[in-house]
Amino acid sequence: SKVICDGCDYANDLRLVGTLKQCPFCREFAPSSDEESYKQRMKRIKANDADAMRQEGSLNYRKGNYISALMWYNKAAELGDVDAHYKLSLLYHEGQGV
Repeated sequence: SKVICDGCDYANDLRLVGTLKQCPFCREFAPSSDEESYKQRMKRIKANDADAMRQEGSLNYRKGNYISALMWYNKAAELGDVDAHYKLSLLYHEGQGV
């Protein structure tokens, strides 16, 4: 997983509450539509970003597409994402997508 400084963490907190409209890392504006969000997430996935892969898995899980969620969680877990490992354990425990 990635480690960020306290300043970046604070900037992200501001972004989450809506007072900062740009990403503290890439300085791009937050997506204003689902389509833009999808494009940014796919760009991050192509760069092997485990967080983006886990997010895609979570979106698929919420839609009921457990097989796709399993695939994305597996990819994120292979890159060392601890949260993806946990989400995989839940899928296996519930027997969803396995």
